[in-house]
Amino acid sequence: MGETKLNIAFLWHQHQPYYKNREGYFQMPWVRFHGVKDYLDMILLLKEFPNVKQNINLVPSLLLQINDYVEKGVKDNVWILSEKLAPDLNLKEKRTILNNFFMANYESMIKPYNRYHELFLKIHEELANLPSDEQLRFLSEQEFRDLQVWYNLIWVGMISRERPVIKRLFDKAAHFSEEDKKLLLNEHLKIMSEIIPTHRELWQSGQIELATSPFYHPILPLLIDTKMGKASDPNISLPSHFSHPEDAEVQLERGLAYFEKLFGGKPVGMWPSEGSVSEEAAELLMKQNLKWIATDEGILEKSLGKTFDQTSIYRPYQLKKESRTLNIFFRDHYLSDAIGFVYSNWDADNAVSDFVSRLISIRKKIVEKSGESALRNHIVSVILDGENCWEYYENDGRTFLRKLYARLSTEPLVKTVTYSEFLDKSLNVPKLPRLHPGSWINSNFNIWIGSEEDNRAWDLLKNARDFLVKKENEESYLPETIREAWEKIFIAEGSDWCWWYGDEHSSSQDLEFDLLFRQHLIRVYEIFGEEAPIELYQSIKHKHYQRFASKSPTHLITPQIDGRSSHFFEWNGAAVYDGSVLPQSAMHQVSRSIDKFYVGFDIKKLYLRIDFLSKPDPLYEYVVSIKTPKPMTIVLSPLKGIIEKVVHQNGSYSKTNLDPSLKLDLLLEAAIAFKDLDLKPGESLGFQLQIKQRNQIVEAFPSMNIIEIEVPDENYDLREWSV
Repeated sequence: MGETKLNIAFLWHQHQPYYKNREGYFQMPWVRFHGVKDYLDMILLLKEFPNVKQNINLVPSLLLQINDYVEKGVKDNVWILSEKLAPDLNLKEKRTILNNFFMANYESMIKPYNRYHELFLKIHEELANLPSDEQLRFLSEQEFRDLQVWYNLIWVGMISRERPVIKRLFDKAAHFSEEDKKLLLNEHLKIMSEIIPTHRELWQSGQIELATSPFYHPILPLLIDTKMGKASDPNISLPSHFSHPEDAEVQLERGLAYFEKLFGGKPVGMWPSEGSVSEEAAELLMKQNLKWIATDEGILEKSLGKTFDQTSIYRPYQLKKESRTLNIFFRDHYLSDAIGFVYSNWDADNAVSDFVSRLISIRKKIVEKSGESALRNHIVSVILDGENCWEYYENDGRTFLRKLYARLSTEPLVKTVTYSEFLDKSLNVPKLPRLHPGSWINSNFNIWIGSEEDNRAWDLLKNARDFLVKKENEESYLPETIREAWEKIFIAEGSDWCWWYGDEHSSSQDLEFDLLFRQHLIRVYEIFGEEAPIELYQSIKHKHYQRFASKSPTHLITPQIDGRSSHFFEWNGAAVYDGSVLPQSAMHQVSRSIDKFYVGFDIKKLYLRIDFLSKPDPLYEYVVSIKTPKPMTIVLSPLKGIIEKVVHQNGSYSKTNLDPSLKLDLLLEAAIAFKDLDLKPGESLGFQLQIKQRNQIVEAFPSMNIIEIEVPDENYDLREWSV
C-alpha cells in the first residue's frame, strides 16, 4: 500500500433562525445556548489539535444575533425569566418556567445533575397529576431560583465549564443566590464575546477556513423563481409565482459584506442555505467571485446521470458560465449522518474506528479505480450542523471529537484539509455538464415548498412584498421607513420558517416559529400605517403536536415469508410507514436504510416487512424494541437465521429462541407469534424498530415515536370492513 494520503474536509455549518420578535428581544434562547455550549467550544477543542484543519460556515444572521447579545445587550425570553428575582415571579412567569426550563436532552443534560434531576422528578412525577397552578404551591422560592440557574448552567460547554465562575456553580449545585444568577449570565456574555474573535484567530492562522451563507439563510433557487420547486420535483403543487432574483442578490451581497466587516476579509467559499443549488443561483454566486460551494451527493448523481458512480462524489466538479467558474464539493451522506445521528449511541472508540475504517475503504476504492496518484484530486466531504447533534453524545461530544481529532492527527493514510487549500493543490477538476436544481435533502426543495402550509407562507410573503413595492413606488416615504420594511421581507425570506411548515419536521415550538414569521409580515403593513390582512393573524400551522400517527392495518393478512413481494395483494391491508415523510426535528437524516416499513397481522401472528433504499449490510440485525404493554426485545438476525426474544427482569435478562420465520432477500420479511410476545387480543402493542450493527444502533424507525397497534381478534375484519 502506498503512502499518499486521502484528503478529508469537514464543514461544520453554524446556523440559527432569526429569533428577534416585535418587542425587540429574542423569542427563543438558542443562539445564546448554542453560543455558550458549541460555537466557542468547537473552536477551543480544535486548538488542541493544530494539525487538524476544518472548514466552518457562519451564517450572517447568526453572527448578527451574537453581536446583538454582546454589543447591544439584547436578551432572550429565557434570560428575562432567569434574571427576575425569584420572590418577584408572578404565577404566569412561574408556569412559563415550568413549561420551558427543562427543554433539553433528558439523558445527557438533566439526569446527570442531581439537583436539576431532583427538580425535574418533582415536577414531572411527584406533582405531575396536579393542575399547573396547584403545582406552584408546592415549589419554594429557592427551588425556582435553583431552576433558573440550572437551566442556564447545563448549556455551558464542557471546555467553558473550566472557567472559575462556572466551575464554582457546578460545585455548589444547589441553594443558589441571586448573585449567582448574575454571575452566570454575565459569564454567558463573556463566552459569547469570544466566539467571533476566536474564529478570526484560527482563520488567520490557516487552521480553519471560514465560509458563509446568504444573509438570512434563504433558499436562493426558490427566491430566484419558485418554479424551481417543480423543476426538481414535477409532482408538487406550487404557490403563486414568486420570482425575485434581485432579492437573492441582495441576500448574497449583504451576507458577504457583513462577514467582511466582522472578519476583515471576504470568504471565497459558501454553503448555500440548505445546500440549495440551481444553475441560476450558481451564476449569482459566480458574480460574487466565490471560489467554491458545497452541496449534497444526490445533486451530483442527478447532474451526471448514467456517468455517475459512488466514487464521483469524492471529487469537486467545476461549473462554467461564460468566463466564470465555480467549484462544487459534494457531501458524503453516510459519513455526515453517522456523526449527526449514529455515533451518539456508540462507544467513542468504536465510533472513531468505524469512521476512519470507512475513510480507508474509500481510499482503497479510489486507488483501485484510478491509481494512487489520483488521490491528490479526490476529497471526502463531511458536512453537517455544528451544534445540534452534540447534546445526544456523552460529554457533549467532546470525548468523541477529541478521540477523532487525535486519530486523524496521526493516521498515515488520511489528512484533513480546507477546501481552498485543496483547490490550490488539485491538478484536475472535471467539468459539470449541468447542475440539477435541489437541496441536500432528497435533491429537491420539498421541505420548503409544495405543502399546503409552505405554499400559504409563500403566498403571504408575496402579498407583503408586492404591497411594499407599491408603497415604495409612491415615493412619499422616508428612506429609513422603506429600509425597515425591506428588512422584514428579507427576514421572512429565510428558510427556517418553511422548515417547520408541512409534515416533515416538528418541535414543541412550532407555533412560536409560525408567530414570528407572521409578525415580520404584519410589521411591513404597520410601518406604512395600514392594517395587515386578516389572514396574517391566523396560524399557518394546522396542527401543533408531534405529527406522527400510528396506523392500523385495514384487514388481516397472511403473507409468505420469502423476502420477496410475491404478488400485489400479499401485503395489501398492512399499515405502511413511508420513511421519507416521518417527522423529524431540527436535524434531518438523509442516509436512511429503510424506505418503507409494513406492519400487518392475522389472528395468530405479527408480520413485519422492510423495503430498503439500497442493499442492506449483511451484518445488520433488526431489533423490535417493545415498549408496551411491557418491555421486551425481539432480535431478528438474518445472517444467523434466528429470531431471539430477550426479557429483562430484576436487573438480569433471559433469552429464548423463537420460530425463525424470517427471510432477507430483495426485502426483509418476518413473522412473530403473538403468544410468544405474551399478548392477547385487544391489548395494545407499542414498539420501535432499530437497526443494529456490531452491537451499535445505526437507525431507529420511527426516530421520535413508537408504532402502536391493537392485537386483533377473530372479528377484526368485520370491525374494520368499510365500503
